[in-house]
Amino acid sequence: MTRVTAMNRKTLFWDLTLKLEAFTHTVPVPFAVYYAIITQKMEPNHWKIFIALCLVFATGIGLLGTFIRHLLLKYLFAKIEKMKLPSDLNSSFTSEEKEYAKSVKILLFRYPLIEAIIIVIRWLSGVIPISLLFFYLVEYTPSVARSAIFTFVMIAPISFVTYYFISESSIRNLFDLPQFKNVELQEKDIPKFNYFTRILVAFFSLATLPFVIFSYILYSLTTGEIAVEDPMIPIVTVSFIFVIPLIVCSYVVAKSVNEGLNETSRSLGELAKGNFDVIVTPKSSDDFAKQAFYLNSVIGTLKNLYAEIRNLNEGLEEKVTLRTDELNKTLMDISKLKVQQDGDYFLIYQLLNPFAIKDINSNSFFVEHFLRQKKVFEFKNQRYEIGGDINISHTIYLQDRKFLLFVNADAMGKSMQGAGGALVFGSVFQSIVQRTKTDPGFKNVTPEDWLRSNLQELQLVFETFDGTMLVSLTMGLIEEVTGKLYFLNAEHPMIVLYRNDKANYLFPIISYRKLGTLGAFPISEVNEFQLQSKDILFIGSDGKDDLLSKNQEGEWEVLSEDENFLEIVENTKGNLESIVKEVDSLGQFIDDVSIIRISFESN
Repeated sequence: MTRVTAMNRKTLFWDLTLKLEAFTHTVPVPFAVYYAIITQKMEPNHWKIFIALCLVFATGIGLLGTFIRHLLLKYLFAKIEKMKLPSDLNSSFTSEEKEYAKSVKILLFRYPLIEAIIIVIRWLSGVIPISLLFFYLVEYTPSVARSAIFTFVMIAPISFVTYYFISESSIRNLFDLPQFKNVELQEKDIPKFNYFTRILVAFFSLATLPFVIFSYILYSLTTGEIAVEDPMIPIVTVSFIFVIPLIVCSYVVAKSVNEGLNETSRSLGELAKGNFDVIVTPKSSDDFAKQAFYLNSVIGTLKNLYAEIRNLNEGLEEKVTLRTDELNKTLMDISKLKVQQDGDYFLIYQLLNPFAIKDINSNSFFVEHFLRQKKVFEFKNQRYEIGGDINISHTIYLQDRKFLLFVNADAMGKSMQGAGGALVFGSVFQSIVQRTKTDPGFKNVTPEDWLRSNLQELQLVFETFDGTMLVSLTMGLIEEVTGKLYFLNAEHPMIVLYRNDKANYLFPIISYRKLGTLGAFPISEVNEFQLQSKDILFIGSDGKDDLLSKNQEGEWEVLSEDENFLEIVENTKGNLESIVKEVDSLGQFIDDVSIIRISFESN
């Protein structure tokens, strides 16, 4: 066991060192060097001293950081080696052994943060001594002092984020060591670093890098300290170099999400195969660790239910041949299974229902929601529906202006698959809405930027499913005072405008691919339209257009009402209840159906 653990330590040490130091010397170091060159004017002898100091300290601090990593991993694995394997124990763990094992596992969760803090200290230990020694050996130079401060502010955040995510990804395999097999932690024991904070910190670090560089370049231009003839050359060069940290940081964040999803998906896949002995092991300090505790609880419950069902069915064939009344018992058992399945559907319904929100506070808009899901089930004598359609509407404020926010979305797939997509969409979208309502930073965001950035954020979330979960939608904002409509369409049926007793489609200038489509183009343009008083909008999914109807020969066929929906709206004077009744009279819905009706009354 000691040799295997030592091999694991060496493998992890070289894996971390190569990845972390490779990032440091391909992104922050070139940035810092190029940044110092273009913002300084020195004599050749001064440059030699400055470069020599940089080389000596960079090499020394890099070697020292690597040595510290070696000591930390050696310390961590030494504690792991002291833990007893379950097979080596003749009795259960003592309380002291349990507490020791818990402390080691918690230390494993905290290791990525230690690496992230050390790299910040490393930069601080390099920038400050280099500047002070340069002032001592040459002379005090204000531009060098300013450059040192801006360098640290520019480099520290991106280094912190990348070191954290890379370290967290590399140590995941340690949680599978046999020493940790029976080490159970409570949810409160794991350090928390949720994805809202992670993504916020990652975006901040990426934004800090170009902002600091271009700010100081502009300052150097105004003071005449910049060391190049053409300022566009460093601006273009820095912009090109910035692509590297953008790609690296985006990759490590996306990989972190993907690894968490893969771990959850693997466990659910084993559970789907009937393996109730699977255990979901928390391997990170993010939201997936919290989900692991919930999944283990669900798996334990299902395992008990499965054992009970298996016991009930033992010797069933013999009982059926002996007494006919055992058939009734069997039917009752099957009914129990149906109840359990409906219970699972009800759980999905309970999770999905809170996200279908209509939270409107408006004197100008009257909003109605209609939702009919295809999958219908009964639970405790109550009828419920689940599916992939979802309607959401809110009142939000942007730039001190009041807006009506609406979204009509349709997740790919029927029943459970569609409901899963709608559940992911609803949770992410509601998080965005709450963030908009509570974060003062959104006060200055324009409606166009709000729609673009949040649709792009939703796209990035669904891309992690590798194209297995797609969502079409229409999302828009309508200004309360002016009635100005801003909207985006992602392969969704067009909005219907009912004006002056006539119904027409609002054709979008540009329509984007479904959320989750791999390789989709970035969000760039937002469609706009000016509403007039008495206008009515209908935003609906494609379920309203596909009906199952009998033809003249009495055969069932799919009837597309895409062209006739405008006529139905006109015939019913835009009344949503009448529209649904008329569509029902034409045939049966064969898909989930959702419609949002918005009437505008200008004040």
